[in-house]
Amino acid sequence: MSSPSSATRKPLAFDAVLIDLDGTLMDTIPDLANAANTMRQELGLSSLPQAQIATFIGKGAKNLVMRMLTVDADPASISPELFERARESYFRHLHQVNGDQSVMFDGVIPGLELMKSMGLRLAVVTNKATEFTLPLLERTGLAPYFQAVVCGDTLAHAKPHPAPMLHACDLLKSVPGRSVTIGDSINDAQSARAAGCSVLAVPYGYNEGQSVQTLDVDAIVESIEAAAHWIAAR
Repeated sequence: MSSPSSATRKPLAFDAVLIDLDGTLMDTIPDLANAANTMRQELGLSSLPQAQIATFIGKGAKNLVMRMLTVDADPASISPELFERARESYFRHLHQVNGDQSVMFDGVIPGLELMKSMGLRLAVVTNKATEFTLPLLERTGLAPYFQAVVCGDTLAHAKPHPAPMLHACDLLKSVPGRSVTIGDSINDAQSARAAGCSVLAVPYGYNEGQSVQTLDVDAIVESIEAAAHWIAAR
């Protein structure tokens, strides 16, 4: 069935879409777990299961490194020197494997294409550091879809603070009331709600091991393509 012509199509309620990266656009756990476990091995620690590491994802690399170190140690015992040694190791190894085994989730490209066809402006809003985000977007061919990228180190605050969402709205020349966010975790939901954006969640991501059913969102959508249809229906 053909889509309505521009003359008959009703105006959309939104003009911008802010999308999380890890766990929403891409399954990056294999690369993150690889780098994190190699870091632990360098420190003389045993590897952890990938499923366990997945529950550490969402609040940025520094949080991940600390969680990896405190699985079998008191947080008070982690000196600044040990943490910095671990962080340097993790970053070094992640640069080596960034994108090697990461894969896009089903429905991402069709969803982005549909959003693009609707004239929506798109941004990635992630807690991943810029030095890993931009190469990953380029390597996977996702970069051309986005007019803005806000990373975990772009501002003084990362998600769940509202600042990244507000900054993305500014970059896309939109306002929170006309922007919808798509994420997989409590960090995305809290950041978006605090900024005043509408919120969609996908059920296949990480969310620190918790169900997305517990999140304060406007809807749970099965994929980025389903999110595009949700937006089109508005």
